[in-house]
Amino acid sequence: MRPTLIAAAIAAVVAVAGVFLGAWWLPFLAGAALGAAVTRARWAVPLGAACGLFAWLLPLAVDHVRYGLGSSANALAAIMGFDHAGAIPVVLTLLVGTLLGLTGAWVASGARLLIAPALR
Repeated sequence: MRPTLIAAAIAAVVAVAGVFLGAWWLPFLAGAALGAAVTRARWAVPLGAACGLFAWLLPLAVDHVRYGLGSSANALAAIMGFDHAGAIPVVLTLLVGTLLGLTGAWVASGARLLIAPALR
């Protein structure tokens, strides 16, 4: 269990650093590395999703503290057709990050099983 948590922490740090540097797609690669490193897909896929969520949540929270994203979120919600519901674009943004990490871990876990099938 301890190597799994270490791999998840490393993947999260890499993903967060990548998103801070503008590589918004890096949670997918971090999730894929996590899916390849963790032998059980039951653990790899949720950890990849959490890694992707954290990688997009932290920069969004930092920007909110620095600049206050309320007016931007409300304007984007109005453009989307949701009047004064600024939480909807924020939730959708975090969903994208979560899905990036989840699909990376899922694809790598599936590919690992194709490359080296489990002995039965």
